[in-house]
Amino acid sequence: MDSRRDSGCSSTASGFPKGERLGRVLDAVGSTAWPSLGFQAEQGGPILATRMLASLLVHAYSQGRFASEEIEEACRTESDFQYLCSSDAPDARVLRRFRRFHAPALIQSLAALWAEPVAADSQPQRVFGLQRAQACLKSAVEADSLALEF
Repeated sequence: MDSRRDSGCSSTASGFPKGERLGRVLDAVGSTAWPSLGFQAEQGGPILATRMLASLLVHAYSQGRFASEEIEEACRTESDFQYLCSSDAPDARVLRRFRRFHAPALIQSLAALWAEPVAADSQPQRVFGLQRAQACLKSAVEADSLALEF
């Protein structure tokens, strides 16, 4: 697996199917302890797979995409997002609620995605990743707050 740092740019040129971006996202989400396997955004609503929603958000945030509406649209139009959600795009409202309920686990997954080994035989260094992950979640909250004001 490529140990170079992900640039986090908004370009999808390095996305699925080229490179290992989705594999790294799935590994990072899989390394995080999630409180449940399913997420129900509202009572009586469908139960969605926790790791699917997490993978969508981690993938989007790692590309610099923070607005839930933009992520919902990407799930309908872009192959990497369609792959992650099995072409069943979650609503932006569901993505916002999921982020709100699972912010600490999303931060852990993003930090794992951006963790870098400090030496060949050591554990990955997560300090850089943690600060970057916290900034991503803050940007997502701000992007959705701005969108809801209009």
